[in-house]
Amino acid sequence: MPLHSTTVLTIVDAVATVFTQAYQEARIRAAQCPSASLRLLAQLDNLTFELTLARRENAVLRGGRANGPPLQRPDYTPAQRLEILQIMRLRGWSIARAAEHFVVHPNTIRSWIKAAEGNGPASLLSGAVVWNRIDDAVRWAIHELRQLCPQPEFGTRTIARLLLRAGIDLHRSTVQRVLREPTPEEPKPQKPPMEDPAGADPYDLLTPKCPNHVWHMDMVQIKLLGIFNFVVAVILDGFSRKILAAKVYAKTPRSRNLAALVRRTAAIHGKPRFLITDHGCQFRRKFHAGMKALGIRHVRGKVRAPFLNGKCERFFRTFRIWWCLVLCGRSAASVQRRINNYVSWYNDKRPHSALGVLTPNEAWDRQAAPTPVPIRARDPQKFNIEIARQRCRGDPRLPVIQITVRKAA
Repeated sequence: MPLHSTTVLTIVDAVATVFTQAYQEARIRAAQCPSASLRLLAQLDNLTFELTLARRENAVLRGGRANGPPLQRPDYTPAQRLEILQIMRLRGWSIARAAEHFVVHPNTIRSWIKAAEGNGPASLLSGAVVWNRIDDAVRWAIHELRQLCPQPEFGTRTIARLLLRAGIDLHRSTVQRVLREPTPEEPKPQKPPMEDPAGADPYDLLTPKCPNHVWHMDMVQIKLLGIFNFVVAVILDGFSRKILAAKVYAKTPRSRNLAALVRRTAAIHGKPRFLITDHGCQFRRKFHAGMKALGIRHVRGKVRAPFLNGKCERFFRTFRIWWCLVLCGRSAASVQRRINNYVSWYNDKRPHSALGVLTPNEAWDRQAAPTPVPIRARDPQKFNIEIARQRCRGDPRLPVIQITVRKAA
């Protein structure tokens, strides 16, 4: 019969189990024996057994650390480094013996000894003072904002911009570090260079230098309860990202409807120099002639090149997130009222990511951004931060965050 067969292994395991149970029964009887000598021998045997298991566990742990790459080995804290130096002194180990036992380089042990003698950086054994740690009040404000606005579109950039508007100097990465452990971001793919629009010179079309210079116009189709379809035509300023007009149509508008919308908007805000659209059928000959009569240069982007009108496309993405949660009437008038509320919140209350901490209306009016002040735990002056969430025009899905920073008495 081969030695590695199942029957042989079963017999060996059964015999080992019998011997182990007999040994444990003998240890129990010796521990309960009236003789003091036998009880001491039982305790000594138990301690020897525990010490042998501890040595085996220690060898497994040290072997796992020694076999891993040096950069992936866990680092010792300052308290653990002091403990290692004390164990080294009590056992009388050399530097090489201590380095081998605790799986570190001998030069690491030497640097700890120099720090203990006062010849090296004290932070190795006492821990460095975190001078740039943010104040606990700011930490509370970040978590409070996350609880008040758990929506997916209310991200770390929005939280940082709201705190910057309140005068607290904070970066988005700090908000991420407070909310969760930072993870390395994957490199973003490089986009191909943008091409110039066909038939027009690039007069700062994508990066206008002043408001009311370049307008963007596009349409988006929305559904209500999966039955009623509406079309929303939007006119957006390229510099401030302000929504100048958002008109709801019960059916697809024609060229004359869109030209009339541009005329009404120009009468309110003034005429732009350029108006960028796509190649939709509504933006062809009749619409182009209407813009020429107004003195506005009509620019149409290339086919399958949505980046030229990407500001409207990005607004539609934000708009759809809000629209998925909206319940309103089935008429175009009720939809128009809801969209007017959204446009008011978008222009007045929401800091835009492309504008830093400013809202579109503030960028339109050329207002300066507030000067933020860093609040750190080492500052002698303490601050109280108050956060309140309100509704824009009674809509709970349009949050208006008010942050007040006051010096503590």
